[in-house]
Amino acid sequence: MKRLFRTLFAAVSSRGVLPVVIGLFLLIYIGIAFFTDETLITLIALTRRSFFLAALLALIPLSCLLRIIRETTILLKIRRVLRGKPVEAIPELFDEAVTLHASPFLPELEECLITAGYKTRRSDNVLAAWRGVSAFPVRLLFLIALFCLFTGIFITTTSRTSNRRMVIEGEPMPTPDGVGGIVERITLANSTGSVLVKTLAMEVGPSNSGDGRRTFGLYPPSLYGGSFVYPRYLGLSIYLKFFAPDMPTGYETRRSLNCYPPGKEDNVAIPDSPYRIAFTIPVPEPGSERYISYITGKILLQFKVLKGKEVLFTGSAANGGEFVRDGYRLTLPEIRRLVVTDYIGDYGVLFIWAAGLVFVVAGCIWLPIRFCFPRREMLFTFDPDHTRACSRTEGRARIHAGVFHGALDLVDSRSNEHFQAPDRQ
Repeated sequence: MKRLFRTLFAAVSSRGVLPVVIGLFLLIYIGIAFFTDETLITLIALTRRSFFLAALLALIPLSCLLRIIRETTILLKIRRVLRGKPVEAIPELFDEAVTLHASPFLPELEECLITAGYKTRRSDNVLAAWRGVSAFPVRLLFLIALFCLFTGIFITTTSRTSNRRMVIEGEPMPTPDGVGGIVERITLANSTGSVLVKTLAMEVGPSNSGDGRRTFGLYPPSLYGGSFVYPRYLGLSIYLKFFAPDMPTGYETRRSLNCYPPGKEDNVAIPDSPYRIAFTIPVPEPGSERYISYITGKILLQFKVLKGKEVLFTGSAANGGEFVRDGYRLTLPEIRRLVVTDYIGDYGVLFIWAAGLVFVVAGCIWLPIRFCFPRREMLFTFDPDHTRACSRTEGRARIHAGVFHGALDLVDSRSNEHFQAPDRQ
């Protein structure tokens, strides 16, 4: 049983798990691409429904956890070895292991290693030498980042939910599970940054559930009511009253219009009648103040009243305005800005953001260690009739190998011949 556990641990903690799993998903992706244009969406839906694919995807973060355990265990064993304490399977901890049938001169060997820039520790029959900084913290951060990344992908793939709602100025903020605070104002402004042309802000007051005053923008998305808030499209919410000579009772309704940006048209069909009203926000002329813009909130709407395909008349009206002609009357008591908003229930995003941050930190630490202070270690264990020498390095392998093989020559010679140490690097 113990042997089976070790075999499974070694297999799952192998570095090959990541490329193998990604390769399998890539093959499935290519296969799906022959049958549908929505390849990624189909693959996500298939993974959500299939226990095998979900388990296969979960294998990557599990492998990362086991690799963290494995790397930590190896580090602790190496530290014990360098302190002269007995540890099983010493050769497996190092890149190179050599056994010599020779009896060394310890003081001279230690002096040569010190001359080469190594720190040493000697105890009884063990001589340890090392220099540089261990990259273990970087490997640990890298594995943590991989764990967070694929945990986030797994959560997103298997449990993501999406709900679309209309956020209307002056009304309660809708959420998938109820309502929040009042949307006090929706503002669109010219951006001063170099990426976005305009910025959006939805200012929401305190809610009964305990959420305080919040402001939601385009990016980054914020959590509200347990979901991330993603503004998608701008529009208008209008309260419309329409009277015609053949409609003595008239018609009134609240409608949302998908008529942003300026120039885009949306229609309101009058039920049980041939009438239809087309609305647009006028496109302002460059340098002209003729039209009151969407940005100010004082919106002017242009409209066309159609009877069938015939245009009866055109006009314009602002918030609270009225247009009357030939027995027809169109009133707009309210025009409010709205934002079509997606509420995404996806806590995997938090893990993905954390992974990106950890990757950046790991990279910033790895670069100076790898190129300036790579870790290099040697261990010499002396017995009466032979010497075991082990070596490992995380960088500058040629220089380290030169020092290590020079030390082996010194041990093998069993004499006080001069050991020429390389220059410091």
